[in-house]
Amino acid sequence: MKIPPSLLLLSWVLSASAALADGEEISLAEAIQPRSEEARWDFSSYFFMGDQMVPGGTGREKVVEIREIEGVTIYRVEFLVDVRGFLDRLSGSPLDPDAYSYYWEYFDEEGSHNFSEDWDDPQAPVSLEDFDLTIPYPVEKGVTYSFGDADYEVIDLDRKIEVPAGTFDTVVYQMVNRYSDDPQGKDRQRYFMAPGVGLVRWEMDVVDDEGNWVLDARDDLFSYSL
Repeated sequence: MKIPPSLLLLSWVLSASAALADGEEISLAEAIQPRSEEARWDFSSYFFMGDQMVPGGTGREKVVEIREIEGVTIYRVEFLVDVRGFLDRLSGSPLDPDAYSYYWEYFDEEGSHNFSEDWDDPQAPVSLEDFDLTIPYPVEKGVTYSFGDADYEVIDLDRKIEVPAGTFDTVVYQMVNRYSDDPQGKDRQRYFMAPGVGLVRWEMDVVDDEGNWVLDARDDLFSYSL
């Protein structure tokens, strides 16, 4: 079941829609998460042990299929998490089957809409109603909304981020994820989104033994192709 965004978010979605001319499409340069044929984004992954940042493999997003639903282009995105060490990669050790996951996405004047495939029974979406607006754009700082067990907030509109792929001005979306099977469990994630590029940094905080948020993991974009 879909969970609607807050009224404040809805008002900004409506105002963004009204500002678009009849029949005008959002360009890649304007999209908060642009997608195109065979586009890819490559990330370096790290985890943190106290103040020490430790390499933790690589990640990759790649557009692997394009379809059209109700006159709208949708993109199937493959997400690969490769935690193999250098020697395992050198020797050609196979990836774990669950290293791959897939989701579908499209973007319009409201932002980026997402449909995740089920691990056990992958199915493609059959209608735009199957998608959720997960990354609204444009937005104002402080906008909040919820989906499933997660609460989102836009915490910055022009955060400058430097990663190996370059320096970007980003909109920062923060998500607090609650686990339905563990009432005490939660994590906090931040998505640093650069319009015209997409995700350039991802961070995750966890709660330590003293109840404080601490940085646990980070992905930084090191190359991309649109």
